[in-house]
Amino acid sequence: MAAKMTWHQVRWIGLLVIIALLGGCADSYELRGTPYNPVIAAPQISGTNPDGSLFRLADLKDQVKVVSFGYTFCPDVCPLTLANMKTVYESLTMEEQAQLAIVFITVDPERDTPERLAGYVGAFHENFYGVQLDESALAQAKKEYGVFAEKRTLEASQSAADYLMDHTAFVYVVDKDNNLREIFPHDAPTADIAADLRYLIGR
Repeated sequence: MAAKMTWHQVRWIGLLVIIALLGGCADSYELRGTPYNPVIAAPQISGTNPDGSLFRLADLKDQVKVVSFGYTFCPDVCPLTLANMKTVYESLTMEEQAQLAIVFITVDPERDTPERLAGYVGAFHENFYGVQLDESALAQAKKEYGVFAEKRTLEASQSAADYLMDHTAFVYVVDKDNNLREIFPHDAPTADIAADLRYLIGR
């Protein structure tokens, strides 16, 4: 005949069940962007910072990275993207900000010198990275991140600039282990992006 459990045994089993359920809930967070499934390693990005120093995405260790591609002459999408990133960044605590890197990669290195990138990206936030890649590195990054960017020449009457760059406009989220976790459209709700970044920073 099986021995009967004491009240204390029943209570401890109940506590263990509750702990297990709570642990399961803690891991049930669903990312609000479009997740990479399966998660993949973020392709390397190597370029030049505005101060002329080497930029390597993999060197941003123990930080969550938010990567976007654009250019400084962009009339609409790029400033909106960076303005949204400013809103997201400033909604975080200082401790969270220290674990986050906002990275803007130019698809127009012909005009976007490191100096120009410094002024443009710095106007949104001084802690943001503005990165110029050489032609070969940019072509590789575009291929690996699935970025389309193509020059569109303008008539003199259309713009003071000689050309615009037609390009895709996504925001890529890379976790602390340098894995691509999800992608957002450039105009995604800032509250959704901030919530996911807080989750990834806290992991």
